[in-house]
Amino acid sequence: MGAIHKARKGYTIAKNKYEYDKLEHYARIIQECQHDPGLPISSFDDIGMSADDFLSEIAEKENNNDSNQVEQVSYEQEYQTDQQYEQDRLTDDNAYSENLRDDYHSEV
Repeated sequence: MGAIHKARKGYTIAKNKYEYDKLEHYARIIQECQHDPGLPISSFDDIGMSADDFLSEIAEKENNNDSNQVEQVSYEQEYQTDQQYEQDRLTDDNAYSENLRDDYHSEV
C-alpha cells in the first residue's frame, strides 16, 4: 500500500503544479496498484481516466495475450506435425525404397 500512498502524493503535487503528464503517470500507477490486489479502482474524471476505461484496457490486453498464445500453440502444433512427418518419412523403410540402378554401366 506504500506505492499507492506515494503515487497519491505525487498526483497531488503534480495537480498543484499543473503538470498534466505527471498527473496521468501517477493516476496510472494508482490504478495499477489498486488492480493488482483486487482493490476498487479509482477514477480520475478530471483528467479523463475513469476506472471503466482502465478495466477495459486491461481486459483488451488479456484478450490479445490469450489470442497470441492460441496462435503460438497452433503454430507449435503445426511444427510438431511437420517434425513427425519427417521422422516417419525417414524411418519408414517401405515407403521410400527405390531400386536404383546404374544405367551407364548396365548392359541393355
